[in-house]
Amino acid sequence: MDGTALRFGVLGPVELRFHDRSLALTSIKQQALLGAGLLNANMVVSAGRLVDAIWGEQPPASATGLVQTYVSALRRLMSSLTAPGPSPILTRAPGYVVRVPDGDLDLHAFEQLSASGEQAAANGDHRRAAALFREALGHWRGPAFDGLGTPLFRAAAARLDEARLAVLERRIDAEAQVGATGGLVAELTELVAAHPLREGLRALLMRSLYQLGRQGEALQVFQEGYLVLSEELGVEPGPQLQALHRKILHADPLLMAAEPAVTVSPAPVVESPRQLPPPPLLFAGRAEETTRLEAALRAAHDNDGPAVVVVSGPAGIGKSALALTVAGSVQHHFPDGQLFIAVRASGPGPRTPVPGALAMLLRSLGATSTLPRDVDELAAMLRTTLAGRRVLIVLDDVGGAAEVRPFLSAQPGTAVLVTSRPRLPSLDATATAHLGPLAPAAALHLLTGTVGVARTAAEPVAAGTILHACEGLPLAVRAAGARLTGRPRWRLADLADRLRDDRRRLDELATGDLDVRARIHGSYRRLTDAEAHLFRRLSRLGTAEISAPAVTRLLATSPPAAPPPSLAERLTERLVDLQLLEQLDVGPDGQRYRMTDLTALFGREITEPAPS
Repeated sequence: MDGTALRFGVLGPVELRFHDRSLALTSIKQQALLGAGLLNANMVVSAGRLVDAIWGEQPPASATGLVQTYVSALRRLMSSLTAPGPSPILTRAPGYVVRVPDGDLDLHAFEQLSASGEQAAANGDHRRAAALFREALGHWRGPAFDGLGTPLFRAAAARLDEARLAVLERRIDAEAQVGATGGLVAELTELVAAHPLREGLRALLMRSLYQLGRQGEALQVFQEGYLVLSEELGVEPGPQLQALHRKILHADPLLMAAEPAVTVSPAPVVESPRQLPPPPLLFAGRAEETTRLEAALRAAHDNDGPAVVVVSGPAGIGKSALALTVAGSVQHHFPDGQLFIAVRASGPGPRTPVPGALAMLLRSLGATSTLPRDVDELAAMLRTTLAGRRVLIVLDDVGGAAEVRPFLSAQPGTAVLVTSRPRLPSLDATATAHLGPLAPAAALHLLTGTVGVARTAAEPVAAGTILHACEGLPLAVRAAGARLTGRPRWRLADLADRLRDDRRRLDELATGDLDVRARIHGSYRRLTDAEAHLFRRLSRLGTAEISAPAVTRLLATSPPAAPPPSLAERLTERLVDLQLLEQLDVGPDGQRYRMTDLTALFGREITEPAPS
């Protein structure tokens, strides 16, 4: 390294650091300029490529001149921080070179550590390989080139994310060679759920389960993979996965082989778990919420106090995306571990009970003894384990405050980040964010990032119709974008026409696991019979708003007798808690409520008889 003390980052938002301080780049275009230079660090990047990186397919006529302006501004910023000498940005025909000394760019460090890990694995030193792979992955702060959406950066980000996942698989494989653990299985379970088509991850999970004596679960993982591959791609699992399946069926003793444990000290050394799933490659809006939640989590580190942060909102509104983005940006403040539990109170997949989640966390943090089954004992053990550690715990999709309390600790430096459809007001959170629909500009950015600038720019009216049908719901926008991406010959107007038809709108907003109907159903299935009856009645009204007295009158028309207003209020508030109904301001006739079009469409679907 030289003496400039400048450090660069692209494994996350493009970052320029001086010593320990992150320097704010003044605009997205300045980030794109630096990002393109760092992507090809120490090599000439032509002015034309910089134009493509900054503006994509629609550069302004003055683009070349603007590039020179941005280069000059970036040079002045860097030169003001470094000792006299050549600028880190040099002019070299036909463009520029960003000079980066060895070790000063996170991408270079990631690649070098990954290569060292591969060499250690080739030499049979799986413990060292795992440690090197883990250190390499520690350089990631979020999606590569986060916030930059031109085709050049989308392609680079996809390539780098594939490299990250490959190293993640190699790290887990190296750890599995040493011996499977409950913490490793928990991490693999989450990764397979996030990347169901990656057969390498599925094979690692199957083998780890088998090594822990869980043969039936290992075979079930294969069957789930078989169904996913056949339904999504129309293919069967590859020969390696099928061979592993046969070995597990026949209890092949070689599958139990693992590197002997090294006992060079009286106590095992537990590496800090890094379980956060990657944040979404496309993330739009939520700037104010992101800043506020990051500040609350950093305070747990800076002020030596615990933090509890809650992100709430209706199905598909982007709670998990925001939580993972925020957690990824502050993970370096929690060096002793970042842990993730998918509770799935409302979402698809099996629900994770509180005792099981507590046990998973304890094993991930190094617990090797037999764990108690009682929730209170497990919670007390977790609080003891967290003493003296700076740990971030993310609980995704909880159903209520009671599911969160066992994970809370008074230990300084610990933080719990929760996503939930209900608001959880009884938790006394350090910071909260209740998410509403995306602003139109943010929704358009999300759609454009999926289908490309050219397609949305060519049909702005159709794009607007699609976004109006999606009601600012990020899941709906992503589903619409995925539908268009999978049908490159469609015009945007083709999808817009389909979305105008109420009878098929929810069908059109379902692609793979991006399914608006399924997410709304996750809330509906938690209703009692009385609550579900009210929900279905409200969905058929066809009015934008309804008052509390009108809800009481609506229920009064239902047998066997008119309910008291207090019961109607309790039923209505339950729908609000589960985000199936939105609470508006109080009007002249009392409290008012509103149901979104997409939610009402779901309600009418389950109310009306199926066509014969």
